[in-house]
Amino acid sequence: MNRKRWMLVATGWMAGVLYAGEGHQHSAAAQAAAADTLTGEVLDLACYMGHEAKGGEHRACATKCLLKGVAPGLLTADGGVYLLVEDHKYEKVFQSIPRLAAEQVEVTGKKVMRGGLQAVIVTSVKKI
Repeated sequence: MNRKRWMLVATGWMAGVLYAGEGHQHSAAAQAAAADTLTGEVLDLACYMGHEAKGGEHRACATKCLLKGVAPGLLTADGGVYLLVEDHKYEKVFQSIPRLAAEQVEVTGKKVMRGGLQAVIVTSVKKI
């Protein structure tokens, strides 16, 4: 279904309507095409941010932290760190992340940036 979106723009004394392009398509194919895939190491962000703990030697601690509810992250090969965020439609996928602590994984989802924080809203994760 092609729907056009319109946006109301109001600035001070002037207001107008601008055409903002095609509406969102909600088909499975459109969602798959919009997905981002990243690879890297699953981190617990408390230990990584606190003292840069990572890698296999930190696996037991990272697993314990993630099971306690510490926010998970993904460290990519280029040194980028992404907060991993639950997509409520994929709750079970997100719940599998603690058992992947310190492992290399492929994460698929939607990359977002809010207030300088980069994140991935996770729809799938698998060990590689």
